[in-house]
Amino acid sequence: MIQQLQQIFRSITKSLEVLYVIEGIKPCARILVFEDELNKVIDFLNERGIKTSISDFKVLKRNIQSEFYSDKSIKISKNSPQKGYLFVYLSKNKEIAEKAKLVEENNNHYEFGLLLGYPRCCCEFFQKNFNENNADLTLKILENSNGYEFPFYNNIAARHFDVSLLSHFPHSFECKPSIEIAKTNLKIIQKHSKQLAVMFSGILQGVIVYTTEEGIFLLRKYEKIGNEIIYGDILTTAKSKLYFLLSSNKELKIIDKNSFVVSDVNIKGKQYGVMVFV
Repeated sequence: MIQQLQQIFRSITKSLEVLYVIEGIKPCARILVFEDELNKVIDFLNERGIKTSISDFKVLKRNIQSEFYSDKSIKISKNSPQKGYLFVYLSKNKEIAEKAKLVEENNNHYEFGLLLGYPRCCCEFFQKNFNENNADLTLKILENSNGYEFPFYNNIAARHFDVSLLSHFPHSFECKPSIEIAKTNLKIIQKHSKQLAVMFSGILQGVIVYTTEEGIFLLRKYEKIGNEIIYGDILTTAKSKLYFLLSSNKELKIIDKNSFVVSDVNIKGKQYGVMVFV
């Protein structure tokens, strides 16, 4: 099923969103679909008894840090000749899909999150912090969290590499309701593909250096000794100066969640974050 979904929806995490609705563990989902592929997607969902509602506008992605995920986008008219993406709201219940569309059009982020099955604490967090100039809340989540070491279930930072067990921003990396959602989602993945479940669990258990300007870096095959991290290869969204510094040293020392040292270079500030997911 997952391979079939991926042929239609391409992204693994987008495919999983659809799977969670099909399996009945998620009441509603919203996915971006390129307009030329809309009919194919709707036909696929109709065949599986999934009801849909389509946005009355198109979206252009901007400032994309990876081919899989973008936090930022701009709306354009549905009748614009410029090619774009449409939001598809999907649910087993037609009324829920229609309501989700309407609620998002009214910018009621809190109610929209509840319709998608997200925890109230996370919906409140999103409603309070999200705006057009602050679309990526990852570092805000880190600010709300204690320390820099967290359960891998809430690793939303790896979404830029098309790997995540969550489709919402948890209010903190310690959020217990989000952990329960992630565990349920992982069980569904295991049901359909044990190999993919193992891959997800492995990638999510890693060290992430997160920045607002220089890219996101997933440090893999790592060993943690105290506050020192020795790592192997790096997945990155940007070949920046920081990337070359990290890739040429393979070792960093964590000072705190917003500060680390690589080769005697002290990197710190609210625009930086370092997270260890275990």
